[in-house]
Amino acid sequence: MPLRPRPFRSARPEPVLAEEGTPETPIPEQAWPRVRADELVTLVAHVFAAHGFPEPRARIAAEALCHGDLTGSPETGVADLTRVHLPMLKTGHVVPHAEPLMIADRGAAALLDYRRASGLWAVGDAMDRAVTRAGRFGVGLVSLRGVGPFGRAGHHAARALPHAMIGLVLAAGGEPGQPMNPLGMAAPGGAYPEFVFDMDRSGSEGAGLTLLVEVLAGVLSGVADHEHDTGLLVLAIAPTTLRSADGFYRAASALFGSMLGWDGGAPIRYPGWREAQHLEQCRALGVPLSGPVRRELDALAASIGLPPLTSVG
Repeated sequence: MPLRPRPFRSARPEPVLAEEGTPETPIPEQAWPRVRADELVTLVAHVFAAHGFPEPRARIAAEALCHGDLTGSPETGVADLTRVHLPMLKTGHVVPHAEPLMIADRGAAALLDYRRASGLWAVGDAMDRAVTRAGRFGVGLVSLRGVGPFGRAGHHAARALPHAMIGLVLAAGGEPGQPMNPLGMAAPGGAYPEFVFDMDRSGSEGAGLTLLVEVLAGVLSGVADHEHDTGLLVLAIAPTTLRSADGFYRAASALFGSMLGWDGGAPIRYPGWREAQHLEQCRALGVPLSGPVRRELDALAASIGLPPLTSVG
C-alpha cells in the first residue's frame, strides 16, 4: 500500500527575543532547510571517493550513511561523516580499498575477514553475498569481522527486501565508545509497508538477548580474538523456497495489517511504517539538514571542487 507524503507545513511562529543569558531554543527538525535526497547521497559518495573508496563502494557507503536522515533518524546520519567516518579513514582504522578475505566457504554459510574495510560498505556487501547464497540454498549466512562503523543494522538487513527475502543483521564488539545497533531485521510486509526494525544496545538489557547477540555475532565470527573489532552475523532467508509466494504474502499482509490501529487517538504503527513515510517525504520535499551539518557538507563539497547542496522548498 503506497504511502502519500504528508504536506510540509512551512508556517513558523513569530520569533521570541531571548533574555540575556537565556540559551537559544533549538530549531525543530521540521523547520530545517531541505536538500534533494539524490543530491545529498551523490555528494557523500563523492566525498568517500575522494578519500580512496572505489566508486561502487562509495555509493553503497553513502546510501548507508544517509539512511538515518532519509528515514527520520538524523542522529545516525550524515552528521557522522565528519565526526566518525572521515577521522577513522585519516587514522587508518578504516581502509577504504581493503579486499575481504574468505576464511571458510560452506555453500550456504561463509566466514569472511573484511580487513578494516568500511562497515558502511562491508555489511551491505555481506548481505548481498547472503542473498546470493539464499537464492541457491533457501538460506544464506555470512559471518564477518574486521569492519569499521556501519550505521544502522536495519538498513543493511533491508538489502534483502528487493529480493523478496527476510534479512537479519546482528553485531557484537566494536570500538570503545562507539554506539552500535546490534540487531536489525527486515521482512516483506505483503500489502503493507515493509517491516524494518533496529534495536539499540541501550535497549538490550536482558542477559539472554545480550548473550544471543554475542554468541551469534561475536563468538561465531571469532571477533573476541581481535581487539577493538566488530563481528557480525548477516542472514538472508528466501521464504518462497519453503512455501508459495502467494501464501507467504497473504500471511504477511494479515500479520502486519493486524498490527495497525488506534490507541487514545494516536495511530499504532509497526517499525518501518513511519520510516517509509519519512522516506517518501524526503524524496518529494527534500531532506532536512541542521545548519551545522549543512555547513560541514558544503565545506566538504568545496574542498573537492563541487558546488554546495541546493536548497529546496
